[in-house]
Amino acid sequence: MINQSEEINFGTVKAYYTFKGYGFITREKGKDVFFLYKDVEDESDIIEGAKVMFRVINDGKGPRASAIQRVG
Repeated sequence: MINQSEEINFGTVKAYYTFKGYGFITREKGKDVFFLYKDVEDESDIIEGAKVMFRVINDGKGPRASAIQRVG
């Protein structure tokens, strides 16, 4: 769940490799961001082309989407 005090980002799932457990989201503002399956609130809602909201964290390797939820 996204906390109200955290910055919420919006984007579209660009690619989701379910068999590998990761994917990429095209942000409305900024560069594409990587995500892991464990960062998806309800994995059955996430498909390529889905509109999502999420927060961005830095995991030491760069930015990563977290707390991903489908919108709309």
